[in-house]
Amino acid sequence: MRAAAAASKAAGKEKSRRKGGGGGAGGGGGEQLLTDQVLSLRARLHLALALGLAKSDGGPKKWQSTDAGIQSHVLKAASAFLGCLTNEMLRLPPIKESISDILIALEGILQSKNVSVLIQATDVSLKLVSSVGNLARQYPVLEIVTCLASQLSANQITIAVSSASTLNCILNTLATARSSIHAEIWEALEKTDAVTSVIGALQNYSPDVHPLNYLMEMMSLLRIILWIWPSSRYHVWSNCNLMGKLAQYCVASEMDVAVRVLKLYAALALCGNGAMVLLNNEDLMAKVGALLGKSNPSIARIEALKFYQILLRSSKGCDLLMAPHYQHIIEGTINAMSRDDERLLTIEGCRTALLVLRYAGDHHRLFWSHAIDDVLYKILTGGCTSSHKANQILCHNKLFNMVFENFMDIHSYVWDILGNLAVHCKNDSLAADAMQKSNTMKLSKDVHEPALRAVLMMLLSPSGYILSEASSKLLHVLPLGDDCLNILFTSLESNTTRSITASFDNVKIMSNLMSLAGMVMLQPSNNSLNTRRAVAVLSTIIKECVHNNIHITRPKVVSHLQFCFEGGSCCNLVKEWEGENIALIYGLMVLFNLLKSINFVCIHCKRNLDVGIVCNDCRDHYSEGLIRVLQNASCQNLSPGPKLYISRILSLFGLCGFPSKLGGKMRRALDDNELADLELLLSNGESLKAHTAIISVRCPKLLPSAKSLGSDGKITDEWGRSFYHVRMSDRVDSCGLKKILEYTYTNSVMVDDDNIKPVRTLAKYCHLKSLQEMLQKEQPRWNSDCPRYDLTAALEPVKSPLIHINSRDIILEAQSNEEMKCYHGSCQLSTSHVHCHKIVLSMSCDYLRALFQSGMHESFSEVINVPLGWQALNKLIHWFYSGELPKIDPDCRWRNLNSEEQLSQLRPYAELSSLSEFWFLEGVKEESLSVVTSCLSSTSTAASVEFVVFAAQLGQWEMVEAAVGSVAHLYPKLRDSGQLEQLDDDVLNMLRTEYVRRTRRTGVGSAAAQAGARVVTAVVRRAASLVWCRKSRRIGSRQMAVTSRLGVASDGAGDKARRRAQRRGERRKRNQAKQRAQPQSRARANGRKWPPPRRWRSGIREEQGVPSVKAWQEKRKRTQQQRCALPAATAASRLQL
Repeated sequence: MRAAAAASKAAGKEKSRRKGGGGGAGGGGGEQLLTDQVLSLRARLHLALALGLAKSDGGPKKWQSTDAGIQSHVLKAASAFLGCLTNEMLRLPPIKESISDILIALEGILQSKNVSVLIQATDVSLKLVSSVGNLARQYPVLEIVTCLASQLSANQITIAVSSASTLNCILNTLATARSSIHAEIWEALEKTDAVTSVIGALQNYSPDVHPLNYLMEMMSLLRIILWIWPSSRYHVWSNCNLMGKLAQYCVASEMDVAVRVLKLYAALALCGNGAMVLLNNEDLMAKVGALLGKSNPSIARIEALKFYQILLRSSKGCDLLMAPHYQHIIEGTINAMSRDDERLLTIEGCRTALLVLRYAGDHHRLFWSHAIDDVLYKILTGGCTSSHKANQILCHNKLFNMVFENFMDIHSYVWDILGNLAVHCKNDSLAADAMQKSNTMKLSKDVHEPALRAVLMMLLSPSGYILSEASSKLLHVLPLGDDCLNILFTSLESNTTRSITASFDNVKIMSNLMSLAGMVMLQPSNNSLNTRRAVAVLSTIIKECVHNNIHITRPKVVSHLQFCFEGGSCCNLVKEWEGENIALIYGLMVLFNLLKSINFVCIHCKRNLDVGIVCNDCRDHYSEGLIRVLQNASCQNLSPGPKLYISRILSLFGLCGFPSKLGGKMRRALDDNELADLELLLSNGESLKAHTAIISVRCPKLLPSAKSLGSDGKITDEWGRSFYHVRMSDRVDSCGLKKILEYTYTNSVMVDDDNIKPVRTLAKYCHLKSLQEMLQKEQPRWNSDCPRYDLTAALEPVKSPLIHINSRDIILEAQSNEEMKCYHGSCQLSTSHVHCHKIVLSMSCDYLRALFQSGMHESFSEVINVPLGWQALNKLIHWFYSGELPKIDPDCRWRNLNSEEQLSQLRPYAELSSLSEFWFLEGVKEESLSVVTSCLSSTSTAASVEFVVFAAQLGQWEMVEAAVGSVAHLYPKLRDSGQLEQLDDDVLNMLRTEYVRRTRRTGVGSAAAQAGARVVTAVVRRAASLVWCRKSRRIGSRQMAVTSRLGVASDGAGDKARRRAQRRGERRKRNQAKQRAQPQSRARANGRKWPPPRRWRSGIREEQGVPSVKAWQEKRKRTQQQRCALPAATAASRLQL
């Protein structure tokens, strides 16, 4: 009775306050929504909460009652209160306060051991989260995540199902929240092993024991976890038992279960490694393909298409998926695109077709055989069509007028699909057919990006019919002419000319570049642009794109490419061919076609030329300007598309090829005759020496045929080495052959205008396709690969008849006890070794070249012992033949390796770094350090500490410093656990110093850690000051004795040293003041301003013989570090913290 009276009294107060207008943020009209029932239930709720909710020691509210009756009473009151709320009430401050109190109570009640209470608590949690919906971000729902995650492994199925459902609602609501919120949730899930609990539930599911909703909720929860947190995916795709269970669930008779499994697979395939595991399951892919049939529900077909879209992100995934299952996928995609009554299914079909058609292959032909033109025309016109061909339908003027009226507003997917069909397929496309009736169409300059891109891809089509039809019809469609061209260029120039603080209009620049590209390709010889000014503007655009000042991506321009899986993808993502910055590829496209259209006229001074586009007087200008910009851009980490266009532009200036570090090293092999084993004889009596190890990989057409392998062509020199003579045809030009050899050895060549024809002829004969296309000024093929210099094929078994010539002439043997069986000729070595070529090794290693040319006994030995392990030797050989070290991908597979496996993969790079100092391997040390640094952030602590010890033993202090930096924040924990006992004093002091530096910089950590950091800092500073004060720079026993007594409060030696240091500092300040006063007095005497401006201040000091302040400070800092490093570190190591 007392409780009822109190509740009635509280409700009366609420009611009177509401009628009186109530204060607070929700006063006035907002609180009028609260009915008497809501106020009464709220009052009862707060009375119930008061029984267990209280503040402890002035802190926040916490649930403190463990009585099951009170907990049950509170849960009933909360359930009744939540059941009467509406969406409008949830925004009121009184209701928010009440819900926050309920969440605090649930946090404590969910930790109860009473099963009935837990059942009630999980039900109330689910009801609360379902009620607040998208407003969950406004409430402290994170408080109950840990408690709910710990209940996922509960024996009571009801508790586990309710907990999983509640977590599903919370995670779906917070899927797009801030990264900090995601980090907090993931920390709670890791703490309770939620992923392991869900995986165990799915593995142990039995239809006879567990209800179906138990399986459905667990799969939904695992799916949202995989979708948000990439680090959770490894534990799923690496679990063979779980993957087998999921495959069984996918083929189940219940369609709802199959749909849930497809959603789970889609989230799992966001990991590149997980996608490969799924693609290798042929039965699973066949089952998913069967779900695309017309007889299946639309929801199943949609989820199957979404799953395929994620698998089709890369060309490798497309090949693995389309090769065995192309029939089901193409039929299902075409059927989905044909369903005009279900928009979602049509959109997913268009997305799938767009991703499939990005890559060249036989599936393009299959799309045509399934009447893709009819489907596109149906989407384009928005109506139903018959089974006739599109060119027959287009004869009807009525239907064609429908296309004309909606020409600017058709679906963006159709344009992209149309462009991909045109650029890859050699069949007659819908675009070419449609243009037969498009003479009256007028495209506006404001046409959206997909349509402009489709037009450009038609003009880049390898099909002659599509190219000719598109060119002829677009000449009548587009508003071409000198006026339009100049207007576009003026707009582009105004957008690229900006002040320092202004920003570029990236979208406008991209639109202008695309329009200019189409116009220049349509009218290559009839443009009135000022070429010199156009080249300058385009050069500026390319330079700004390289520096990311102009940067725009396609998904930011067109909304139909904003797929939801882009944000959570991980592991082995492949770059797009055109690159992320589409403004760069379009700028290069305009520049190439503009320069390509110029014949026999200098682009700078307009002087008439016999050949080429730049005269000799103006070549230096472009070498310092445009050419340097392009060469710098080619050195960047660009996608294949921009690199190919850069090579095409440079080829117009005579610079053909793709320069690389390995090609630059192999240039010296052109003049190396000692190791040559092939001689090319020309008709004019000249002879060119070559090496079959390089020719057999780069240009096998220059090798002699089987008919010429007689004894007449074989020659043996005085050293017993045999080589072959190859007599070239009379039609072979000597200068052209030299250029071909230079390109073969270096992957780049300078071709003068006079030598273009003979070099082009030989390039065609030698099947050097990339060089031939550059000399013919051809457009790069869309999605074509960028040629790279690689000689690793020379290590493979030789298929040429010149086996005795191609045999490798040197053996590198590793320091390893492992036995291996060699299949190379008559080799009898059982130790780990590799057969190599002297010419390749000597060009990349100065030490080996000097060894081979020394004439000593080692130079004639067939075996060289390399002080490396077997793994390190394999990586070294790869570097010799490809110019780069193999990389370690720090993906989820690497992060989940044990410490020994990670250490075994890191050690070879430390060995290579050590060997590079003695063998003079240029670039190996830097590449090894780069690989190790990229992996240390995801390497286990134990492996990092072991690697520090190993690298320190080899003297690789750069790697030691990088590894120390990755574990410095864990110094107190490592010290207390005893893992640092194996480190020597120098490395230990380096770790302490880095820990102090990071602690002082971040200002975070426990009080004990900060106190320890302050002690270490004081010790290091005091030791450094004492050592700095010493006149002698040597580290003697007396100095060590002084520094070891740093813990004494006062000693005579320390006081004297401090006084001497103080006097020395005062003298130094006076001298610095005199130095600063000298140039100041001279400047004032001459009437100049002082201090001078920054742009010429350093020049004045250099003219006066005084080093700049920055140089002096850097020199002083280096000297101080050298003097203080060892004494300070030694002093710190002798103290007990």
